[in-house]
Amino acid sequence: MRLLNLPLALLLALVSIPAVQAEETENSSDLHAQGRAIYNYRCYFCHGYSGDAKTLTASFIDPAPRDFTATDADTLSRKRMIEVVKNGKPDTAMHGFDRLLDKSEIGAVVDFVRREFMLEKKTNTRYHTVENGWPDHQRYRYAYPFATGEIALDTAAENLDPTQLRGKQLYLTSCISC
Repeated sequence: MRLLNLPLALLLALVSIPAVQAEETENSSDLHAQGRAIYNYRCYFCHGYSGDAKTLTASFIDPAPRDFTATDADTLSRKRMIEVVKNGKPDTAMHGFDRLLDKSEIGAVVDFVRREFMLEKKTNTRYHTVENGWPDHQRYRYAYPFATGEIALDTAAENLDPTQLRGKQLYLTSCISC
């Protein structure tokens, strides 16, 4: 009787694997979204929307905030990143977030940074969110080339077309503070 139950048990185990994987993927996706939301709310100001530390704030901080796009994930461990997010880093502007974020939130934001910027080298394009006070992300699209550095802010007005001029003005009035 035991031998007959073994194949049945194996079959049931194999059938349940896709369900477990789907749940893990869904949870992983939820955690990634949570990490993105935390990053966009708490971290972008110094580390930049895309983890490259290209912000006005970063230009005034010494030492400069870490550029995650130039950081090797094998060199900077997840454990070390969690420690720094939790406790801060002495002699830098990086303060600890242990009073603002719980353990799972710290893990989510660290995992987001590692995956999005350090491993996949992606550009974070979803930072103007309702949660961050930006209900209409597309409204600011003309400023994107200035925010990303695609067009230098000191480009002479005569070298910009009307759309770019509008984008520069929008950047100067709405984006430069970030």
